Amino acid sequence: MRATDREVKAYFRSSDRVFRLNDAWYFASREGDHGPFASEMLATLEVERYVSERTELGAFADRQAQGALGHPAGDSHEGARSELDEVVEKRADNVIPLYPLV
Repeated sequence: MRATDREVKAYFRSSDRVFRLNDAWYFASREGDHGPFASEMLATLEVERYVSERTELGAFADRQAQGALGHPAGDSHEGARSELDEVVEKRADNVIPLYPLV
């Protein structure tokens, strides 16, 4: 449980996150269920991407809060925007096209 969590929730190991419901694949996270995905493999790949992204963005937020971006927290956000743009650009390069079921 994270310090910011206000309610008790179920937590999953990576292998337990992916599930099938009505012929579609989903994965569960603290923020809720994600999907549908056309296959178990796509759902599993998306779990890996999602966890990586959340970890990277969490680390970015921590560095920003600690003023590690070259300016004290609360000052100009230009350095933070630049680093965030790099994170988002990197994530966009690694996106796996996911097509919802129709």
